[in-house]
Amino acid sequence: MSRFLPIPSRPLSSGLASGALAVSILFAALPALAAKPAPPLDPSAPLVPVAESTARVWNAVAVLPDGRMILEYPAWTGTPGPALTLRDADGTQHPYPDAGWNDPAADPAHRFVSVEGLHLTDDGMLWALDSGIGADGHAPQPGSVKLVQVDTRTGAVARTYVLDPAVLRPGSHVAGVRVGKGYAFILDSGVPGLIVMDLAHGTQRRLLDHNPSLTAQRTITVDGRTLLDTDGRAAIVHANRIEISPDGEWLYYQTLCGPLYRFGTELLTDTSLTDVELDDSATLWYKTPPLGGMTVGRDGTLYFDDVSTGSIFRFTTGRIYQRIVVDPRLRWPAEPYITANGQLYVPTAQIDHTPHFNGGRMDVQWPLTLYRIDVRALPPAKY
Repeated sequence: MSRFLPIPSRPLSSGLASGALAVSILFAALPALAAKPAPPLDPSAPLVPVAESTARVWNAVAVLPDGRMILEYPAWTGTPGPALTLRDADGTQHPYPDAGWNDPAADPAHRFVSVEGLHLTDDGMLWALDSGIGADGHAPQPGSVKLVQVDTRTGAVARTYVLDPAVLRPGSHVAGVRVGKGYAFILDSGVPGLIVMDLAHGTQRRLLDHNPSLTAQRTITVDGRTLLDTDGRAAIVHANRIEISPDGEWLYYQTLCGPLYRFGTELLTDTSLTDVELDDSATLWYKTPPLGGMTVGRDGTLYFDDVSTGSIFRFTTGRIYQRIVVDPRLRWPAEPYITANGQLYVPTAQIDHTPHFNGGRMDVQWPLTLYRIDVRALPPAKY
């Protein structure tokens, strides 16, 4: 866990003609050479329970400035209901942004089928990625694979971006989105690939098809048990974990089992570069375990939820590693969220006990709990 992977050893493509590109790649790789682990906190940071779910599996949370929470419930978890809900301070939940967007009888192009990625940006916009794949697992209907922009200040849908069929593949399953510098970066976890969308013009490009950095190399093991899909085969999940640095310069991503890669967004948005030129440009960043999710603080510190050990660790911009929580209550900690004032919210999801990863059986032990950690109160990570 504390060992850092070397930089890629394959030579860069001969098609790289830009000196700036070569320099960017060089400096992206250099930090991987200088990193030391730090010991875990003892005792662990305290977990404060803030919400419970007694019948539905949540997989991500976004917290509004007033403390209300937007919760994601993907269809594949096997617990039907609204895809997104807004949880008020008193615990009441409402379909979000409204009942129409969560009506299973509505046109899939104008409702949420299965939200599998949330990103709340500092301007109050919530970006919700809809895979269009319902609980039955059937291929999405036309127009249902989309990115929906919701203005959380008004609760209204500002715009819907339908993903172009040309950037999808048979078997595509989009999961994971981040927005920065006028672009949306979307992972395809069904057929490994990265979709880059120019939000101003709506143009879309598919990059890094079947790139090793996006392709799962091993099965998922939790508590010594290999997770099985609904057909009883070892479950494999390609890249579905994604984060973007606060300045929008770096995109971090990984398959569920890792490792973590980093890519300069300037390269990904440069339409003059080809797939061949980009193919070797991903930087191996850290040898991560299976992750339930990750998030980044305003200072650039990355926070990771380790599902294999029920723990949370962080990785500072100075490349200092520190495990901050180890707790048996963290049963598959899922996609976290950190607020501007340093409150880390972590939903536990028990995904390994849902049918999709449990041989078709639902064995979740209720309730699921969402915890809060005050990272401001933690001692600084040191070498």
